[in-house]
Amino acid sequence: MSRIQVDNIFDKAGTGSPTFPAGSVVTGVSTATTFSGNLTGTATNAQGLSGTPNITVGNIIGANATLSGVLTYEDVTNVDSIGIVTARTGLRIVGGGATVAGIATFHDGADIEGFKIEDGQTAATPNGEFNFYLSSGHFFRYTGTPGADYYPNFKHSASINLNDRMNANDVITATLMVNSPAVTYHIANTIHIDGNATGENSYTILTQWVGGAAPDAGNGSGHDIYSFTIIKTADKNFTILANALGAA
Repeated sequence: MSRIQVDNIFDKAGTGSPTFPAGSVVTGVSTATTFSGNLTGTATNAQGLSGTPNITVGNIIGANATLSGVLTYEDVTNVDSIGIVTARTGLRIVGGGATVAGIATFHDGADIEGFKIEDGQTAATPNGEFNFYLSSGHFFRYTGTPGADYYPNFKHSASINLNDRMNANDVITATLMVNSPAVTYHIANTIHIDGNATGENSYTILTQWVGGAAPDAGNGSGHDIYSFTIIKTADKNFTILANALGAA
């Protein structure tokens, strides 16, 4: 085995770096002030990287990180931001809840557990039972003339029952506005939940009207407005506090 002991190695002209066309094998420590080219293999300590290399690592531990582009990450335990966090395609909180110390502003409404706060529903003519889907909004407006007494069937959505979405002691509110050109028709005191009246399929629905009784006539002009506070007291047990504005 031969050994070469030199201080510096240059190319043949003595003015540049030598080339190793077949590669080189270093079993000890290799130190470079700069590096250019592709790097493969395993590095245990890298410093002073520059250019635009692609680096794949298992873990990154550091005091500070400055990024000029987009940061994409998954499965992060905690995110602590002192500035604005923008979620372009939505924000999903699956556990632990959300604590907002300041003001939360929603420009296009809020959908909390499937209950929309701002968006509403509109239909033409009320006639008997109609579905009030709370996932589509807590405000329902009928623009046409009623053709009969009417009453809502409260559900979360077409495929999900309200009983399955609410927990015991949960409370939600809803508002119904109906065009009322005549006193003939009004809301009927037969409010349903999940397609059931009280006593059907083990449902108990207690409707309590402000003033003691349900209205027996429409307003006759303008609109009849009804508000409902729905309280789930136990499984399939609900109390509805109802109030009529405009209806007699």
